[in-house]
Amino acid sequence: MLHTSLSSLAPGWYRFPKKLPYYAQFASPELIYAYIHEDFDGRYDPRWRDYGTEDIEEYVFWCMRACGIACLKMCLEALVTLPQFPTMIELIRRGVDLGGYIVHNEQGEFVDFGWYYQPLIKLGEEYGLRGYVCKTLTIDEMCSYLAAGYLVIASVSSEIGERDMGITKRGGHLVLVHGFEWSEQGSEALLVHNPSGRFYELQANAIIPFDRFSDAFAGRGFVFESSPLTLGS
Repeated sequence: MLHTSLSSLAPGWYRFPKKLPYYAQFASPELIYAYIHEDFDGRYDPRWRDYGTEDIEEYVFWCMRACGIACLKMCLEALVTLPQFPTMIELIRRGVDLGGYIVHNEQGEFVDFGWYYQPLIKLGEEYGLRGYVCKTLTIDEMCSYLAAGYLVIASVSSEIGERDMGITKRGGHLVLVHGFEWSEQGSEALLVHNPSGRFYELQANAIIPFDRFSDAFAGRGFVFESSPLTLGS
């Protein structure tokens, strides 16, 4: 994997240079606060069919678990040319087929665990992406990849999607990192598309201060190259 040395960077913001769509893991981003804090029932989400399913129970189950899929969909639409992009539910179903999420174990017991990174990489590859799992990843390494034009999906606490909540844990949620602010002291902030940001300013292009991101970051993730294959025309 190629990445950029940070020693030569001038102070300022470094952002992914191409158009980057935003997708929430919920059909209606404006309802995320209600989903998380008010037990909003996804059966009443007016846009639940935008997920690509006609089974409302399927939507209700997966919308709480689709952060990694939302991040992957954003990468696909930024990096790959396709005649038609897959829906959220198409990506979810295929990701499950590839072993990316385990709903039941071999004994049929409900285990509810995922997303595994390597199957998500494989899912991306099926649509033309090139990606790599980073079992260990520092913020400086993340910035180095970003400066080289990569997109980074990072494991953080979902608490970075809150306005006034302290960070009490690391990891458990995936966000798409697509930029950073650099100074002579190093990284000052990360630019994030958060699939479950509770408020508008913490969803697309959320600016997360370095210390807050660092407290939430589990030190792992995966990256996608900025010059993948082109499928279709």
